[in-house]
Amino acid sequence: MNEQQATERAEDIVHQAVDGMSPKPTLKRTGLNPVGACLADDHSAGERRQVTLSYQLTGVPGTEAKKLVRQARDAWVRRGYTFQSSDADWSDPFPTVNMRTVPDDFWMTALTGVVDKAKGEGLAAITVTSPCFGAGGSGTAAPSSFRRTAGDEQAERVARAHSSRLYDALQVRHAARGRARGSPPIRRARSGTPITPGRPSH
Repeated sequence: MNEQQATERAEDIVHQAVDGMSPKPTLKRTGLNPVGACLADDHSAGERRQVTLSYQLTGVPGTEAKKLVRQARDAWVRRGYTFQSSDADWSDPFPTVNMRTVPDDFWMTALTGVVDKAKGEGLAAITVTSPCFGAGGSGTAAPSSFRRTAGDEQAERVARAHSSRLYDALQVRHAARGRARGSPPIRRARSGTPITPGRPSH
């Protein structure tokens, strides 16, 4: 696999989730350069590369964000993709689902950032991360490139942390808007428990 193939495959996974959605969102790309060093190679020469694409799902009412995340999950399940751990907690008004493709092992997250918790308004986002590949990757991915290693497990943990940072960024941006309107900011711990500013979450 090379950079172009990884990017095209990641875009395909995004559109598999989004193209059949109702209401239809507008994809807004977030982040800078989508191609970076392999997260599993933090302590090595860093010769491998990795693609990460992140999109916000905009142009729809905030109350539809959870519905969009559920539709992304359903579309991926129909493709035979698997959960990284377990399904999302759909009783949570702002769920997050983490999945991976089979057999090429791209990781994807669909999540709901909090815009207005009291009104149940959120902002859905999707992130897709490719497996690591050589900087001079060949035009065809070898079957061995899909084998999971200890480094790949570490990369998965880092990728999940990246998704959590995206979630937090969505909250911070909208909390700032709330402060501009004179409303006290509300943040959510990763466990889903509301926390007040200045109080550490556990």
